[in-house]
This record gives sequence, structure tokens and C-alpha cells, in this order.
Amino acid sequence: MNIRLIAPVEDEIPLNALLDALSARGPQAPFSDSHIDCCVRLSRSLFADREARAFPALQALAFWLRRAELLSLREEFAALVRPGILRVPRGTIFHIPPGNVDTIFVYSWTLALLTGNRNVVRVSPRHSPQTLILCRLLRRILDGRDLGQVFVEYGHDPAVTAALSQACDVRVVWGGDGTIRAIREFPLPVHAKELTFPDRYSLSAISAAAWLSASDEERDRVVQQFYNDVFWFDQVACSSPRLLVWCGSESDCSRASAGFLPALELEIGARGYRIEPGARMQKELFAARAILDRPVSGHQTYGPQLVVLDLESLENFDRHQCGGGLLFEFRTASLSALAPHIRRQDQTLTHFGFERAELEEFARQLQGRGLDRLVPIGQALRFSRFWDGYDLLEEMTRAVAIG
Repeated sequence: MNIRLIAPVEDEIPLNALLDALSARGPQAPFSDSHIDCCVRLSRSLFADREARAFPALQALAFWLRRAELLSLREEFAALVRPGILRVPRGTIFHIPPGNVDTIFVYSWTLALLTGNRNVVRVSPRHSPQTLILCRLLRRILDGRDLGQVFVEYGHDPAVTAALSQACDVRVVWGGDGTIRAIREFPLPVHAKELTFPDRYSLSAISAAAWLSASDEERDRVVQQFYNDVFWFDQVACSSPRLLVWCGSESDCSRASAGFLPALELEIGARGYRIEPGARMQKELFAARAILDRPVSGHQTYGPQLVVLDLESLENFDRHQCGGGLLFEFRTASLSALAPHIRRQDQTLTHFGFERAELEEFARQLQGRGLDRLVPIGQALRFSRFWDGYDLLEEMTRAVAIG
């Protein structure tokens, strides 16, 4: 049985030969200079490549891969070391990324590479322009003779997934709940572990009073950053906000919303965002059903790109949503009043206008019931070692006790 490589070279190789090459290639020390240099070369290539410069998500990835960011990560990794404990690579990591977020496979691979692991990354056969650019650049910077870092392409072939699962020490599955359930049908070696990133939901909270008292420049900045959070991946990334919560008095919330949403419409127009006709129709059908089936008290349309549905209540709020520029909007007296409505599926809360103490008290109220990230508006899609409650630097290494 052959498997198609798309990096470090484009080729077909017998699956058994690939597995043999992986096992023959030993893990390396975490945060080696060679691996840092590899990531820096990818960063520079993304900044320099004419096609890559057209995609903000690729430029964000390039920024995250800069040497300064990687050296900061290395310092954070060094801080994990305790007397008598050595952190070593886990071995081979098998990554199964989602098809709807074009850059996540590189983020996942980068952390596994930097922690010294061998990697097999399955790339979906449904190539987006961003994926094609990334694979082209990876072929340029990786050593074509080194099969310790490989990117493969195959469809839903159970024999391949089973073989790669049996050969790995960690399996990383990014995708919907259905994808994770399907992948779990393939057993892992008894020593191996699995990291899963299932369906998640994200929201944004804004203090109405803070918005109303902000300068014009600050309001413009928040609107621009909110646009990035919502529209970079057509609102389908797990951390893209789909619910906008205004906190404050009813009058303040009404005034703040009345200024914020038209400003967002102008930003959408200035950025030239366009939704595909099929996705637009899906959004309109979704909005019509939501008006009939959910406690929707108002419906606002800001051009073809943005639909806002006002909610009377978050009681039993259904997290299912179509994306593509559809926002639910809710008003509440305070951030703490939102806490009873948070569920385990909720991942990221982006925020504006709250003091750190207020955010920490809100997180304590939740007691782990939901939300793994509370970050300022504009950082919804900013990847870090802490994701979905995991510390990926720890998860991708083993702690060896030395007495």
C-alpha cells in the first residue's frame, strides 16, 4: 500500500517504508537550534512570498514563527524543568487537523517539532489556496531526505489511519465531535496518548460603559480587531466569536450596540470581505429558522455580509450556528450574570472594557464548567501553547524522574 507525500517532497512511498523510516529517525532534543532555524525559515518565507502575503492568516502564522517568539517559547519550556525531572520528546506524533482552518496543521506540527518529536501530519485532500502555499514552502525548507517530518495526503482510508495510529506515541485530532468519534475506532498502542480538540463555541463580551467612554481611535481599533476574530476563517474557527454579549444597563447596551454594529459594517466593506453565494443562502435560511425556533427578539441586517439576531434569553441556548457573518447578540447586567449560561463546549471569551480582577472573578465563578481562554478582542485566533485546557509543551513531552 502506497501513501502520498506532499512534504518534504512530493512522492508516493510504500506505507511500510514510511513507518520504517520514521522509527529509524530518533527524536531530537527539545528546542534544538536546527528546529528553531527551520521554523524561522518558514516565517521568512511566508513574509516574503507574494501569494502568502495576500492571506492575513498566513501572515499571522509568520509572525508567530518569528525567532523572538520561538525563543520566548524556549524560555517557557525551560521553566517547566524542575530538579530531578527531565522533559524528553514522546516520540512520533500523528496529527489529524481539521479541513476548515487552513493553518492549524502548521501550528500543531510546530509545537511537536520544537519539542523534539517525529511527526506525521495528515493534510486534507481538499486543498485551499493557503494549504497549497504552506505545502509548497514546507517542501522548500525541509530536507527532502529526512522522513522524520512528513506531511501526507490521503482520503478516509481506514487501513492508513489504523497503521499510523498504531505507529504513534501521541495522536492529535482536531475536528468535529463526529471526526473524533470516528478516529477513536482506531486503537492506539497501550502506552500512547490522545489529544482531542472537538467542536467548540466562542463568544465575545464588551462592557457597554467602557465602549461608550472610549476614544474614537480605541473604538476603531476594537472594531478592526473584532473583524479579524470573526471573519478571517469565515467565522468557522472554534475560537471565532458567534455570540456578542453587551454588559451594562439596558440604555448603555442599546447605545453601544447602535454604534458598534454600523462601524463593523463599514469595516467589513473597507476590508472587501465577500461571502460565497451558497454560504450567504445558508446564512439566510439559518437566520429564518432561528427567528422561528429560538427566543429571537430582533433581526438586523448590515449588508449581505453581516446578520445580527437579538436574543431575549440564553436559557438552553443552542450553540449550533452556520458562521459566515451571523452574530447572536445578548444584553446582560454584568459579566458575572453571564456565568450561569456558560457550558463545557464554550472555548474562548474575547473581551473589552473589563478589569483583570473582574475577569479572574468571572473565571472562578465558572469552576471549570467552560471557557479555556479569556483573551482581549483581537486575540481569538492567536495560537498559543495553552489551547482547549492543554499545555501543549507538557503534553508533547514526557517527564523523566532522575533520583
